[in-house]
Amino acid sequence: MARKIFNTIYEILSTIVITIGIILIVLYLCGIRFYHVRSGSMGDQLPVGCVCFVSTYSKFDNIETGDIISFKVDDDTFVTHRAISVTAEGIHTKGDENNTEDPDVVTENNYIGKTVFALPKVGELFGFFKTTAGKITIAAALLLLFIMGRMYKKKDNSGADTADN
Repeated sequence: MARKIFNTIYEILSTIVITIGIILIVLYLCGIRFYHVRSGSMGDQLPVGCVCFVSTYSKFDNIETGDIISFKVDDDTFVTHRAISVTAEGIHTKGDENNTEDPDVVTENNYIGKTVFALPKVGELFGFFKTTAGKITIAAALLLLFIMGRMYKKKDNSGADTADN
């Protein structure tokens, strides 16, 4: 009975890990990158702690007023704000909760892509996984899953338990 429960838990966990991995790979191949929102500049549209999914395949020339885009301010700073106007010099942006327009115009050189959807609260997990404790947690969980996989047994056609090696 305990073996059956163990095997069921292992199958569920491994299925979840594989499914999440496949989803992330497909999103990456489709040009989707995700960013953790850390400021309240976009208000309820992209609240602090959410993750916005940005299509890097959205062309700079196709951005229209009202679109939410991501861009680089410098090598370490990424911003996701709304396009308030598109001119010959580039895209003018502003956070929904900000009183003034962003100081720099977004050009094709620092443009990343257009936000296609967002998930609330998921960014808090990403924030945790970037810490040392989070990295240790991920490593321990993967090690535990690997060990569980080595202990996993399944029934062969005769009905006897066999190790899955």
